[in-house]
Amino acid sequence: MLRDQLKTLKRTARYHLLSTLVKIMTRLPATAVPKLRRLLMKVFPLVFARQLRRADELLPAEFAGRKDEILRRMVENQAQTILEVFFYEKLVEHNPDFIKVVGREHLEEATRKGKGIIILSAHFGNWEVMGYELRKMGLPLHVLARPQAVNQMTEFMNSFRERRGVKVIMEKSITESLKLLHQGKTVGMLSDLNAREWGYQVEFFGRNASFYSSPVILSVRSGAPLIPSFTERQRDGSLLLSFEAPITWEKGESMRQRVQKYVRRYEEAFRRRPDHWCWFHERYEHAALGRTD
Repeated sequence: MLRDQLKTLKRTARYHLLSTLVKIMTRLPATAVPKLRRLLMKVFPLVFARQLRRADELLPAEFAGRKDEILRRMVENQAQTILEVFFYEKLVEHNPDFIKVVGREHLEEATRKGKGIIILSAHFGNWEVMGYELRKMGLPLHVLARPQAVNQMTEFMNSFRERRGVKVIMEKSITESLKLLHQGKTVGMLSDLNAREWGYQVEFFGRNASFYSSPVILSVRSGAPLIPSFTERQRDGSLLLSFEAPITWEKGESMRQRVQKYVRRYEEAFRRRPDHWCWFHERYEHAALGRTD
């Protein structure tokens, strides 16, 4: 119990430190972001040393030749992502071409069908900015979110989403999402975390991992297209939002086969930009708990 209390105190202290820093940082102009990123990159290895060790262990062997570069850029991406959340309005005002979009035709076609849209993303690139931009496109967006380790941090992160017009679903996510999809609305979700006993065992970079079936359930039950969507950093510093062709389902497929389909789309994106995904997520632990039928 004492260990849990200490962990909660540490997380609470981290929240207060972050919220104080944000208040100070966001008084600065957008041009301060590069300097702030360099500062964060010095701090991250100290604060998140355990997560970085885990990322080093979990990075697939196929990236071994570029491991140091990938992990360094992963830290840089995380630092930049955080700053872009806090400085979003200032960055867009400073550079109107900061956000670029491809694949709008997939959103438009899905809208015409009138069955709602499911945006399937991941902790990849800047997933938060994607939500802000979708809302600016006029899509009534609701996102499924998991609570943070402490309530203050949950409220803190949700405040940025809701301030920019993104509604957050925290409870009864499947039921609430189906209601919204039947109303023709858009639901966004990240399904790249470890599902343990609540998921299905599928192959992920050559190893078994447990992934949630919720994206498939929502798509099949509502008829809404499941659109893999990713945000990638470009050389000029802009962000490219890519909305891919929807995943299609065939009759006779098992749930495990359908989950594997969306996981393959994750793999394609992560291979394309391995520095963009959070490799410190423990994807393989307790994979055997996932369903196989």
